[in-house]
Amino acid sequence: MDARRQLGNRGEIIAARFLEAKGYKILEHQFKVYGGEVDLIAEKDEEIIFVEVKTRQSLLFGYPENTITRRKLQRMVLAGQVYLEKQQIPQHPFRLDVVAIILSIDQPPQIEHF
Repeated sequence: MDARRQLGNRGEIIAARFLEAKGYKILEHQFKVYGGEVDLIAEKDEEIIFVEVKTRQSLLFGYPENTITRRKLQRMVLAGQVYLEKQQIPQHPFRLDVVAIILSIDQPPQIEHF
């Protein structure tokens, strides 16, 4: 596994724990479909949340959340629709969230939830 994927996996674990501490129930990790992927699928207050996790080791290339493109959001929606159909709840309320994480070597993770 390459270093980028390892960093992403580590960020997803941190994000899942962060969300669980806020009362979210994690339903899926790395849900993939043809043409799309959702890092985490969670539920809170009867709403399904599709979560994109962006992890960086520094701000050298900008804030992690700034890397989310319109195309990525479209792919998340596609994967989310497939998930809802597979669960036989196609009309269930849902939303898209972003968890941005900065992992510095000498500091605890900085986490922003949008």
